[in-house]
Amino acid sequence: MYDDEAPPRSADIGMSVITPQTHLPDGIALLSPDKIDRRSDEEIAAWLQKRHPVTSDKNIWTFWHSGFAQMRPWTFIDGTMDGHKAHQGDLVRLPLLWKYGGLWMDAGLILLRHVDDICWKRIEDPESPYELSAVALMHLPDTYTPLNGFLATKRNNPFIKRWHDIYVALWDGVTNAAGFHKHPLLCHLPVFCPPKDAANMTPVEVNYEAFTDYVAHYMCCERLRKLSDPNDGFNGAEWYNKHMLLLNAREEMFYAQEISHWDAQRQFDLLSMPRSGDDVVVDKEWQEAEDFVTSVLANTSMVKLPHGPGSGGLVLKMLADIWDDEENHNKDNEEGTFAAYLRYGSTHFDQTREVKKLDWQNPEEEVYTVGYLEPIKC
Repeated sequence: MYDDEAPPRSADIGMSVITPQTHLPDGIALLSPDKIDRRSDEEIAAWLQKRHPVTSDKNIWTFWHSGFAQMRPWTFIDGTMDGHKAHQGDLVRLPLLWKYGGLWMDAGLILLRHVDDICWKRIEDPESPYELSAVALMHLPDTYTPLNGFLATKRNNPFIKRWHDIYVALWDGVTNAAGFHKHPLLCHLPVFCPPKDAANMTPVEVNYEAFTDYVAHYMCCERLRKLSDPNDGFNGAEWYNKHMLLLNAREEMFYAQEISHWDAQRQFDLLSMPRSGDDVVVDKEWQEAEDFVTSVLANTSMVKLPHGPGSGGLVLKMLADIWDDEENHNKDNEEGTFAAYLRYGSTHFDQTREVKKLDWQNPEEEVYTVGYLEPIKC
């Protein structure tokens, strides 16, 4: 029961006065002071816009299309690309990981755990078999496909190199991804069709062939993990089963969407509500917003904020699309709101849970004995 006349109570706990003595919800702890970056946003932004030497395998990479005005023309086919901007990122993420190592994170990710705890300790451990980590989504019944929005590996990973080579081959003579699902390197694979009931998603309009074109980068990984190359002896199936550290995308990347049934408007409404201030009333709506943000802060490694691909075969409005509207400028971090609390928690809170690998066993599948750049009969 909620009393509309009750005083704000915990809503009055300002983010600036959280101390080790402050009661935090179950599953959440204060981040160790030595892990807090105390630079201002402006200082961090200035640092990011300067070149720095790469001195180790542990690097963070991301991409934003409008910042690549000076990119060399050879990065794109004949210097042009007229399809979805996301594919520009698909062409740069794997070469960076191959050459330098590190973690690729899409620009629309909010990290809630340190990368060491998510996967990097296991990647760099010489006693660990894991050489590549990714989040994975169920593609077909009982079959998980790695996504590309979060990837971690050391440099010179042979799987990464071949994955990129396959993707580049799709772009030979074309300037967009239309029809990639029919390409000779991919046409033997079933279209990317995550079961809707496995995503806790309300019914949406999906053109699965167009969506598979949009996520063709995933499909290139699917191809590689199902073949053994007689030319150089690289067995993608064996390598994948031995060295891949997978995390469940529903739990570690799309948890916020899962618990809100992928309802972007509801996510926006909850995050836009005032959490603290003189006029706040702790009612049922306030508690729902509190429970939503607290659950996210305690139970998932990251929050993925994608845009709906639209022309990519999936008609679904996302929270990022709503925040992009001019009328919602700064709603993602407006002072005193639950959105600001989520942002604050991402840099000042830690979780007490262990990030567990996805326990899965793909069904027995046919392994193709073929060169990784050779077509398979469809």
